[in-house]
Parts: sequence; structure tokens; C-alpha cells
Amino acid sequence: MNAVGARLYQIWPSEKTRKFQRRLLAWYSSNRRLLPWRESPTPYRVWVSEVMLQQTQAATVLPFYHRFLQRYPDVRSLAAASEADVLARWAGLGYYNRARNLRRAAVMVMEKFGGEIPNARDQLLTLPGVGRYIAGALLSIAFSRPEAVVDGNVRRVISRLHCLKGVVPESFFWRQAQAWVPQDRPADFNQAVMELGAIICAPSSPDCPRCPVAVLCGARARGLQGEIPRARIGRTTERVRLVVLVLVRGGRVLLTRKREATYIPGEWGLPLRALGTRASPGRVARELAMEFCEELPPLERLPTVQHGITHHRITAHVRKAVLSGRPRVRSAGRWFPVSDLPRLLVSSLFRKAAASADLVRRPRRTR
Repeated sequence: MNAVGARLYQIWPSEKTRKFQRRLLAWYSSNRRLLPWRESPTPYRVWVSEVMLQQTQAATVLPFYHRFLQRYPDVRSLAAASEADVLARWAGLGYYNRARNLRRAAVMVMEKFGGEIPNARDQLLTLPGVGRYIAGALLSIAFSRPEAVVDGNVRRVISRLHCLKGVVPESFFWRQAQAWVPQDRPADFNQAVMELGAIICAPSSPDCPRCPVAVLCGARARGLQGEIPRARIGRTTERVRLVVLVLVRGGRVLLTRKREATYIPGEWGLPLRALGTRASPGRVARELAMEFCEELPPLERLPTVQHGITHHRITAHVRKAVLSGRPRVRSAGRWFPVSDLPRLLVSSLFRKAAASADLVRRPRRTR
């Protein structure tokens, strides 16, 4: 990092941070919007609200939130619902994968965590649809843990207060947000930063005269109130090669929890292994198959699957084997009926691989 970058990407010192916390929390106490998930911030209510609020404004979410909670007041009722029913209740809110993942995650909470939404980051991140942001929101708002949240509002606040321009490393936003979070009021503070971005530090025409932290704003100090700089997140795309196995035996398919590629969502998935730059897909597929089979079965080469997840562009080399007898299976593997695949395979990557083996329908593109 050059000298300019080192200066721009410095976390605020503790004295400045404390001043920011005091001013922001005082403003939030008097100006916060009355939202139902704030009045009763149980883990379930916070979780549902944060999923709905992804890429959707609070005013749009409110009527859907009320109806959804009336129909599914807790994790148990949501887990017991059919996907079709959940999607019907979600209709009009858009981005329907959010609803699918929410229901699948509720099922997983019931089966794996006894109906209690976990309060550990590692466990939360195993739930379908739960990433770094939702995990941070749940931990801070519902469990009062000093964990950061970074959404579009928070990025905008940070970029303006620091007067950032151009491409900014995503890691910087998370480091600064984490350094800001107070130990004693993480729930109020995180909601206050998001509230500031939503109603004061807006994307266009920010209300700088009413900003409670204007005296700390780097953009204001440089006379840029009328044209606030907007930072773009610096992301690099990683190209990944994988081998994915579809092992079939008597109408059942082998799924495993073991996952080299941790960025692929869902609890269960098809066996896979990452490929080195020059590794042969055929050789790696044979090695992987021998982890589950006493004897190497004939492996059928299926069409290669292309897929994108977050910042990963994946080329998956799919191999299929139809087994007989009782092949050896390690503790991480389990045979499931083919009919269970649509429910268990959360990732579209695995669904595409299963579709190439004619086990499920090819997933539709979602908005």
C-alpha cells in the first residue's frame, strides 16, 4: 500500500471514536424510527427483518413483515411450512431466494440447534442465506455482542466520514465498523449507523446540516457537502476449479457435510474437491471417489458446470457413478433419497450438477 492509501485507510483513533459514539447514540435516542423489530428484538424477529431488508427499504418491508410474522410467529412454524406457502406469503417482496433460504435455515435450526437460533458466529454462518452481515446484525442486535455490521448505508457513512474516493478495499469498511462498535451498546450503535445512512447521509442530497456527526466528517471538512464522494468497493474475482461427484446407489445420492469450498452455502452438498492449476479433473475425481468406495467405480463424465458465488467464478467438472452393494462411507457422508435433493441442496452449483446427472430439474435464474 502506498503512502496515500495508508493515510486514507487508517482506522479512527480511540478519542475520535468515542466522540463519534456519544454524538451518534444521543441523536439515535431522540430520532430513531419506530420499527416493529426494534420494539421486540428477539433473535427470530431480527433475523426475519434483516433478511427482508436486504436490498429493500424499510417502508416497503413493513406490511410484509407484519403479515409474515402473523403467519409464522416463530422458527417452528416457519420450518413446518411448505416452500410454496412461504413463497406465497413473500409474493411482491421480490428476491425470492431470500424466502427459500430463510425457510431452509429454519428447518436447519429445528433439526440441528433444537429450535434455538444459535448465538455463535460459526454456527450462524452455516445457515442458508446467512452471511457476514446478517450474522453481525443478529449477534449485535439480538444478542448484544460487539459485532460489526456493514451494509450499503454503513459503507456510505464510512466513505464520507473518511472522504474516500475511488476503489476501497472491502476489508477496510469492516475494520472501521468493528473499531467503532462500543462494548456496552452494540445493538443501538449498529442501528444508529444504519439509521444515519438511511435518513441523513442518504445516497443523494444528504442532509448535512442536520447530521449529528458533521464536525467529524472528512468530506465536509474539504468543502464537499454538495458533492459527497462515493467509494466503490474494491473486489477481486477468484476463478476456481472444482471436481464434483454424483454418487448414486439404489435411488439414493451421497451427500456430505465436508466442504473444502466454505463459500458454498448449505449444510449438505455433493462431494467435491478443489483443483490445482494443472491438476487433472479425472485423476482428482478418482481419488475423491476412493474416499467413499472400496473399489473404484466407472466414472461418467458429465457436462462442465459454470457458476458464480459472491466473488468466485467456478468451473465444476462433474463426474457420476452408479454404485451397487454397500460402498464404504465416512462419517461425513450420508445417503439421501433423490426426492430430498431439492430440499437439501441449497446451492445452485450443486443443483446444476445434480441436474446434469438427470436427478433434479435445472434451477431457474432468479432476479
